[in-house]
Formats: sequence, C-alpha cells, structure tokens
Amino acid sequence: MSEELIQISPINLGRYNYYKLGQTTLSQLKKAKIINKINNKIKDKKPDGLIVLPGGIVKAVVEYKTPEELSSVKKIQDAIQQELEVAKELCKLLIVTDGSKTFWINALNGQEIINEKGNKISIIFNGQKIFSGMLIAEEIIDLENLIDKIDYSLTENSNVLKEPEIIDPTPLAKEVWQKIWINTGKEPEKCLYNVVEIFVFKFLSDIGVLKNYNNFDSVYQIKEQLSDVEALKHYANSCRKDIKEMFPKGEDGTTIINGTIFVNENGEPNISQATLFGQVLESFKKFEEKNGSFKYVSREFKTRLYETFLRQSAGVKSLGQYFTPRNVVQAMVKMSNAYLLKEGSKICDPFCGVGGFILETIMLNKNIWKEFEPKNQKIQPKITLVGYDKGTDEKDDERTIILAKANMLIYFSDLLSKYHSKEHLMEFANNAFNKVFKLLRTNLGTFGLKHEEEYDLILTNPPYVTNGSSSLKEIIQKEGLSDYYTANGRGTESLAIEWIIKSLKKGGEALVIVPDGLLNQANMIDYIKKHCVIKGIISLPVRTFYATPKKTYILILEKKHDNNVQTEPVFLYLVSEIGETRDAKRFPIQENNLIEAVKLFNSFKVGLEITNNLRCKIMNFEEFDKLKHWMIDKYWTTEEREQLGIEEEKNEVSEEDFYSLLASIRDFLNNELKGGVL
Repeated sequence: MSEELIQISPINLGRYNYYKLGQTTLSQLKKAKIINKINNKIKDKKPDGLIVLPGGIVKAVVEYKTPEELSSVKKIQDAIQQELEVAKELCKLLIVTDGSKTFWINALNGQEIINEKGNKISIIFNGQKIFSGMLIAEEIIDLENLIDKIDYSLTENSNVLKEPEIIDPTPLAKEVWQKIWINTGKEPEKCLYNVVEIFVFKFLSDIGVLKNYNNFDSVYQIKEQLSDVEALKHYANSCRKDIKEMFPKGEDGTTIINGTIFVNENGEPNISQATLFGQVLESFKKFEEKNGSFKYVSREFKTRLYETFLRQSAGVKSLGQYFTPRNVVQAMVKMSNAYLLKEGSKICDPFCGVGGFILETIMLNKNIWKEFEPKNQKIQPKITLVGYDKGTDEKDDERTIILAKANMLIYFSDLLSKYHSKEHLMEFANNAFNKVFKLLRTNLGTFGLKHEEEYDLILTNPPYVTNGSSSLKEIIQKEGLSDYYTANGRGTESLAIEWIIKSLKKGGEALVIVPDGLLNQANMIDYIKKHCVIKGIISLPVRTFYATPKKTYILILEKKHDNNVQTEPVFLYLVSEIGETRDAKRFPIQENNLIEAVKLFNSFKVGLEITNNLRCKIMNFEEFDKLKHWMIDKYWTTEEREQLGIEEEKNEVSEEDFYSLLASIRDFLNNELKGGVL
C-alpha cells in the first residue's frame, strides 16, 4: 500500500467523493476498495485525481498540469491524450486543469464537452481549492450537478449537455390514489396524503438524499426478497423517521408528511395494509422503469397534483372547499403587482388551504423565486410570504397545512434536486415550508390575528358561509375584538374582507375571490369604498369552484392613503370560460377568457386605452359610485350578452347554502328584534 493511500482522505463533492492522488496505482485503489473494477491494461496507472460515487463507481478522472503544460493547442492535446485511455476505461469524463483553466473532455471520444448553449464549459476545477475547503456549498453543488449532467448526456457520438428528462407522474398519482381509495375506503384527502408521502419518499431517494439502506430501492428489495410486511416495517421504522428528521416540525407541530394508512397515529407500521403498500411500491417501480427518475418532474404535475384528485367524484366535496382552480389562481397572480415587490415586502394568504396562491406567486415571479435559492447554505428570503390555515389539536385538522407544506416541496423539487445536502434540506424545512405555512389552533383562526397595515399584497379565496358566522361573531366578542370588526357585514366573507383591508399597508394591494352575497351588502360596499380604491371586478362563471355552484367574483383593491373619494375608473370584465369544463371532470378546454382578462387589466393598470371589447367595460367612478350592488354581469345588456353567446346564468343554491341562508335570515331577524328595530 502506498504512503499516499494510508494518508488519503476523500473530499465530499455532494454525493461524490474526490480523491487527490498521483502516487497510487489503480490496482492499489481497487485493493483498498476505493474503486470497484479496473481493466488489467491500466492497473499500474497513477491518476492525479478521481471523482467516485460511494461503492467505487468512478465518474471522472482528473489530470493536473502546470500552466506551461497547457500553454498551446498542441500541449493541451498532448495532455488530453496522455490520460484519455485511462479515463475511457473508467468513466465518461476526463478533467484536465491547471487550476486557472479547465478542459472538460468526453472520455468516450476525446472531444471537448459543449453546454446546452453551444459554448465550452466555463466552470474551473481547482483541486487545491477543493482540497483546502475553500469552495462554498453552492459551488460544490454546481460541480456535483455538472458531473451528473455530463454523466447522463455524453455518448460516443455526442459531446453536448442536454436538459434532464422531465417526467409527468400524473398517471401514476391517479393509479396509486385509486388503489388506496378502493382498498381502504378512506376519505379522499387521507388517500391523497399517502400518495404525496410516497411520492416525497421516492423523490428524496432519487435525488440521493436518503442513503442506500433507507431509500426506495432498499425498501423495494426487501419486498422482493422477504415480504410486503418486512418492507412496510422497514419503511415505517427507519425510512420515514429519517425523512421526519430531515424535515422537522414547525412551531405549529406540523411537517410535510403525516399519512395514516400505512402507519398508525404513532407512526408504527399498519401491518393490515402491507399488501397494499407492496402494490404501491410496484406501481412506482414500474413507472420508473418505463419513464425514468423522479428527480425532475413537469411543472404541470407540480401545479395540478391536487387538482387531479378533485376530478374524482368522491373527492369533490371533501377537498373542494380548500381548492381554487389553478387557472384562476395564476390569473390573479399575473394581475397583481407581485413582480414589482422589493426586499422588505410582505405577501399573505390569510386562508391559504393547500397553498396555491403563495406557491404560484413564488413560481411565476423571478424576483420572489430567487429569494428561496440558498446562499452559503442559508435560505433567508428578504420578501416575506405567509399562509395561514385554521385548525385544532385534532389530527384531521392538520391535513390541509401539511398538504400545503408537501405541495411546497413538490413546487420546489427543482431547487431540492440541486441543493439536496442535509443542511440545505433543514434550511428548506425551517425557512421555507415551516416559515411560510402556519396552522392556527384557535376557534377564530386568522380572524384572531391583528396584523394592521402589515402586508403589501394579499391574494386569497376566503371562506364564504353564513351558517355559523353568528357564533364566530360571539367568539370575536368574547375575545375582546368587537372594536376591531366594525363593518357589520353578513357571513364570514365580510369578516374576511375587513381583516384583509385592515391588514394591508397603505398603497397595498388585494386580489380576493368573493361571493355575490358580499357585493350586494350596502354597508360592506360603503366600507370598501371608504378604505380602498376599487381597481377592478371580474365576474367568474357559475361552478368555477369544485364544491359549490355559488356565483363568485375577483375583487381587486388598493388600500387608500387617505379617505379621499376615488376618482380613477374601474375595470370590469365578464369571464364565461376558465380553460376547463366546470363539472366534476374538469377536462381542459380551449376557451379561457382569463387569459384576455389578465392582458386587458394589465394594460388598464398602465393607462392604455381599451376599446371595442364586449367582455370589458371601463366604468368611470362617478357612475360606479351610484351602483346599488357590484354584481357586475348585470350591467351587460341582453343584446351584449347575445353577441357574446352568454346564456342567462341560473342561480343555483346548494342544500347546504340554502340552510345557511335561512340561518342567516333568522340571525338577522333575531338581532333586529333584540335591538328593538322591528
């Protein structure tokens, strides 16, 4: 054994090990189990450096030269040829470097590697810097990702780096959800929990975070070699605990996984579901064999994962209450000023559900997305985003916020694929998932928070029910918050609008989905006009939402700096179709008026004139101020409607809404009688 080998200690480059060598033969390295196989004709070669995966798989040979030895084209070619034979026998990549310039060579053909833009790779491989620990975490990650990309891109005939294969696991998600639902008969959201949990497990395995003994392949092997029961035991007792350690609970006690089908409330394996667990593993394995790794998943899958399950008829009522269709969410984000927000700004969804508004705001705005890219292994967003959801100490009440956190992990899958050290994952857990999404374990939920003039932007779809709003007002009174909520509107949507307006900074913006019931309440209309500039109202078609036939609108507000009367005109728009069928199936369709609504509203914002558009009206405020209600679709004439091909919408009332309406009338009459008005 060489003296060098006795003293050698590898340096971690992410999941790779880098060995700085020069005096040790490949034969000695194999004997020391640093590499796992060599050809006899190169066994006496002494490479300057190797990059190796745990288990001895060589991924790169490194050749060090002095600047003089790389000072001409001929010398560079000689240096490449010198180690090309060794590199070709061991791997696909040869790195020739003098510490200030680096040549990245396809070892299969001796040609220089080209990036996706057709340029030579500019990253410098400086062994001395690596060995002395001078690289920051993000530089190490860039190197690791480059080696990954080179490994799956190069062939004997191609030197060009290619983008990773993007997969869409939606068919798999549907298949697994259906399997779990049919076999267990559990509520759809419980089934969804477990689909998401296994997806997270597979994803973390594929990006190399979970070690060999705790990753998907190890569990699948146990299933194949032993049994479904042993596989489930290993998953519950080892893998799952590993994931929970990587993503610790937030202050609210919730984390990214909490399925209760394959494990019980205490996290112990539910042996009665071992066969189902084995079937789910089989589905994931078959999908991988056909489509490849889960490391890179399509944007469509990320944004519409939960939506997929709402298309199942069983899931509509139970999950629909939490969900706003992606097309509507994306339109609202694109109409907002999120793209203009600077450091120190704050964004809120006070009724966040599974997190769509917050996550699409991050995804659609580069200025916000970059805030979540780690720097020196830290995630410290200078634009604050927060989403609140109401719950109790009951496990079932935690579901929505856990789904929101898991949803964020799926949205951030590209970032996690790149930054996947345990330190980075802890940062994502603490300063992204747990910091953004928060469960409020009180009867009032968000209504119990006093965040006056705190937010620059609020995007939300608040709960709108009249049933139970009187008991909520009683709790508000008991909590001493009566002086805070003074608008005296009907339904929780009125409380929500009041909270939103109070919580906006002066000049702050809110885009809120509201039901028609709010827009015909005179006191709420007066309250909004007093405190806000009404920028726009967009009418959404009936059955835009999964769980209710209620007629809804997008209300766009800017909080006033003073109480002066508004002078700016108001943007009004009539949406007939939202890009998908408005039934339980939610099939995509070509017609999507939201696209035009976004384009026209953003033109209106910057003062461009909008003419000759039947769907859009720009109403001067003097005329708008006289309106008795803001259900704006009523202000299109019969002739205009006929030209647009719009039939008169039938106002549907669900059974639940009908009883809520009766309860609201009862509460109103009781209050009036108490006050001696009637």
